[in-house]
Amino acid sequence: MQQLDSYLRQSVACGDVPGAVVCVAHRGEVVWHEAYGAAAWVPERRTMRRETLFDLASLTKVMATTPLVLAAHRDGVLKLDDPLRRFYPAVPGDVGEVTLRQLLSHSGGFADWLPLYARLGSNGTARRRAAELILQEPLAYRPGQASVYSDLGFIVLGDILETSYERPLDVLFEQRVARPLGLNRVAYRPLDAPVAGGDPSDVAATERCDWRGRVLAGEVHDANAWAMGGVAAHAGLFATAAGVWEFAHAMLEAAAGRRDWLPAALLRQSWQRQAAPLGTTRALGWDTPTPGRSSAGSFFSANAVGHLGFTGCSLWIDLERQVSVVLCTNRVHPSRRADSIARLRPRVHDLVMHALGVAAA
Repeated sequence: MQQLDSYLRQSVACGDVPGAVVCVAHRGEVVWHEAYGAAAWVPERRTMRRETLFDLASLTKVMATTPLVLAAHRDGVLKLDDPLRRFYPAVPGDVGEVTLRQLLSHSGGFADWLPLYARLGSNGTARRRAAELILQEPLAYRPGQASVYSDLGFIVLGDILETSYERPLDVLFEQRVARPLGLNRVAYRPLDAPVAGGDPSDVAATERCDWRGRVLAGEVHDANAWAMGGVAAHAGLFATAAGVWEFAHAMLEAAAGRRDWLPAALLRQSWQRQAAPLGTTRALGWDTPTPGRSSAGSFFSANAVGHLGFTGCSLWIDLERQVSVVLCTNRVHPSRRADSIARLRPRVHDLVMHALGVAAA
């Protein structure tokens, strides 16, 4: 991993990202786990550590919401092909026909984003109001005819989960994902919990937020998730890089039948590309590599799944070659305007695959 190590040291020295932690596993064993650069530049510099927590942003979609929906499907609480009218009888006909499967695969007709935070308070009850606002909006396209990455569809899924189980999403995650998988370094950080607003020294800083009037560290970066009390289906999880790997490893063990959690066949099916819309790279929650322009680089097999987080985190798993790469950066600190992450991600993955003997340099 010498080339990978040199590249990341150079990247933080050049300011491509303030800092990073990378955790690489091959055949179920961690083979590289190192920290680089700074966890924060302002208001004062803090050194990045392997134990630093990161705001995972949209990795929440595949680490919390997707497995919770799969568990609810297993338990018969809902079915993947249930239409929304089952849960919201009063919604218009076209919205009511959208299925949970389509929401998971970002093909349900919902727009990508709305500034919900401008119309919500900052508390947990706002999550139901957020879903109501989304369901009042006209669909952006005909369901199943396109794939548009959407926070909004996942917010609706979160509301369905909370309503179906009559429990908050962070409690469901703890009970049905974190505890069964033994995840001690992956959790939500609700705004009203004692940890929120406390000592941020163990958390990578994100953006200097103008409307919140501070550099964010330890509270969720995503504005809509913040307005929902820091707990949402599309964003809100915090974890160390090792914690993300522990999730990936436990999930793979379950898919191989070596761990009792979700049914192995259901997990494996959830990683398959969906049949519609034609040409989609989306599985259920997860994405798969786009040939020639994937953030997973050039050498991950077609039998791979992954996801990105806006704050600079990512997880890619090559199911065929048994390689997992967790890359956590604070690329939005102190501003989201830097775009070097688009070059850094594929290069990191290419260097990993070269080091493991999977690809040439």
